[in-house]
Amino acid sequence: MRVVILGGNIAGSNAADIIKREAPEMEVEIFTEDANYDYSRIKLPAFLGGRMQQAELMAHSAEWYESRNITFNRNCCAVQLIPKEKRVLFKDGQETTYDKLLLCIGSRSNILPLPGIENEGVFTLKTLEDALRIREYAKTKGSAIVIGGGLLGLEIAKSLTDLKLEVTVLEVFPRLLPRQLDVEGAEMLERILGDFNIKVGLNASTREITKNEELVVTLNDDRKFRAEMVVFAVGVKANVELARDAGIEVNKGIIVNSRMQTNIEDIYAAGDCAEYNGMVWGIVPVAFEQSKIAALNIIGKDVEYTEVVPSNTLKIVGVDLTSMGRVTPEEELPEEIKFVDNEKRIYKKIVVDGNRVIGAILLGDRTNQAEIMKLIKNKVDITEIKDKILDIDFNLKSIL
Repeated sequence: MRVVILGGNIAGSNAADIIKREAPEMEVEIFTEDANYDYSRIKLPAFLGGRMQQAELMAHSAEWYESRNITFNRNCCAVQLIPKEKRVLFKDGQETTYDKLLLCIGSRSNILPLPGIENEGVFTLKTLEDALRIREYAKTKGSAIVIGGGLLGLEIAKSLTDLKLEVTVLEVFPRLLPRQLDVEGAEMLERILGDFNIKVGLNASTREITKNEELVVTLNDDRKFRAEMVVFAVGVKANVELARDAGIEVNKGIIVNSRMQTNIEDIYAAGDCAEYNGMVWGIVPVAFEQSKIAALNIIGKDVEYTEVVPSNTLKIVGVDLTSMGRVTPEEELPEEIKFVDNEKRIYKKIVVDGNRVIGAILLGDRTNQAEIMKLIKNKVDITEIKDKILDIDFNLKSIL
């Protein structure tokens, strides 16, 4: 049986590895429009800031694929799927056929449709090529604006300060990281960013970008911010067009069931392009798990996907933040247990519902991070330890 995988990064390469390990007789071929083999996109900000070399980004080499008998094709942009004929057409005129097809085509940077985004000095960071362009441009600049105060935006901001630029982050919401932090945690994070000389503008809805000698970002409330370059970090959009045009059901992402199957037989999807149960997470743990489930079902093992507890980690030099589970829901939280140390810039909170942990924020100190994740995932009753669960000297492993 021939398995074709579109997309060669985390999800695609993981699925290929699992298929060849579990069913070595299967033919597996990866096609990616990228010019590189699998590399870590989440490490791009560290590379941008000079804290990592390009070689360190690379997750797998050509030899890694060859040793597993996986054919890896670069610079291959798929432009059409023909499910009835089980064919894939590529931009350069080539085509291929498949018995099973796995779509791991990822996402792209979201670009706000604003006047002025075409100006020189306006960037996004999604690929290695993006990082190289930003780093080269920044060599002769002294200031930058990052539009977007999410995880990626803050990591980009720190990397630009590493390049000796003065940086301002503009966030449309009233606080930073609205999906990962509550109000108190966001205020602590803003103080931490100030320690790194990163300025923050909140409630910052961008209206336009103009350019004279420098770029001017004008907000809807008429506030103006000036800098020599601008980097957008306002989220990503799943790549759904290829699937949609082939008759595959899409919404925010390519819709899949618990076996990562689309509505068209023998076509699967996983990772940043896939939507399961109404959600497109776009995080590494989900990409790994979904690609594993897709791979196992492709080779005939009937397994179902169990949703991964959402967890994000932000690493700014000297500062750790982990947010997991339910921390900022619309409705009132059941119960919160907090630990705050303003001097040491530490903010920790767990959210408890019925004596079980359902979410946690660990900012400035990630002691017991793995154990708290297990408490959430395994729904452990914490009645006996509730008063000391955030104590750095308490060994949570003793109850797990």
